[in-house]
Amino acid sequence: MTYGVGVLGLGVIGRRLIEGFRANPHFTVVAGYDPSSVDVDVPRAASAQDLIDDPAVDCLYIATPPATHEELVRAVAQAGKVIFCEKPLAATPASARACVKATKEAGVSAAINFPFATAPAAVRLKELVETGALGENLSAHLTLRFKTWPRGWQHGAVGWLAGPEQGGFTREVVSHFMFLAQRLFGPGRLIESQVERGLSGTETRVNATVQFARARLVIDGAVEGDIGDLNRFEVKGSEGSAVMSDWYRLRHADEHIEPARADGGQIAELAKLLAGEPCRLATMEEAAAVVDIIEGILARSQDLP
Repeated sequence: MTYGVGVLGLGVIGRRLIEGFRANPHFTVVAGYDPSSVDVDVPRAASAQDLIDDPAVDCLYIATPPATHEELVRAVAQAGKVIFCEKPLAATPASARACVKATKEAGVSAAINFPFATAPAAVRLKELVETGALGENLSAHLTLRFKTWPRGWQHGAVGWLAGPEQGGFTREVVSHFMFLAQRLFGPGRLIESQVERGLSGTETRVNATVQFARARLVIDGAVEGDIGDLNRFEVKGSEGSAVMSDWYRLRHADEHIEPARADGGQIAELAKLLAGEPCRLATMEEAAAVVDIIEGILARSQDLP
């Protein structure tokens, strides 16, 4: 079975997933839409609604800024088509809940592109937690450092990534690990947080603690130092520890999984969703729970002098 996919948003991430769709025999990229004149080798729809209404499109991949997601999710849901949306699901908890409601009321299938749902390192870490290989009394620590924010490769999205309304590294990066922590440890709730903001209004430092059903997560993130993108997620237990770093690298005892992008796995699981089969992709409900915690962290801020 081959499915037609339309791509809403042709920035860096949209173009990356277009490559992934083209590499999978279950998908055909029908067309894309972006309000800018970015040069992408796909047919261009005249508008977002035209792309949504195209009868050749079975699924819409939404790769636009978070504040636009609710309107687009509603439109795609009303058209009765499958939704694959970028994270974060929305820039506010209310908007995230509205997205969940829209898809439920329309009865359409929907998923969020959190790559840790299928990345080999994350899947293996979940196995280590669930089998008890790390023991009891689990705890987790996330360390993030960025030389600049936004990162250099995100220059095309500076307009929204650098602003406090829908940007910042907490929404863009911490969200990934919050989703992962939910998959590993169950539901979570924010215990405490402190956020420092720079002149642009986005956060320059975040320290937070989140309590999950099976572990407590401590977050230490900052825009400082000389490393462009440092991320380290460690899970400790009574029998040992495992560390994810460089996004997709895993080390546990003598085991070492090298970094590998998860785009292919995500798209393969999307094909299952379209076929009505069980899949591992992040659900709307999981993504909305992430937004709740992330926005709770950001609601507590301290302005720098």
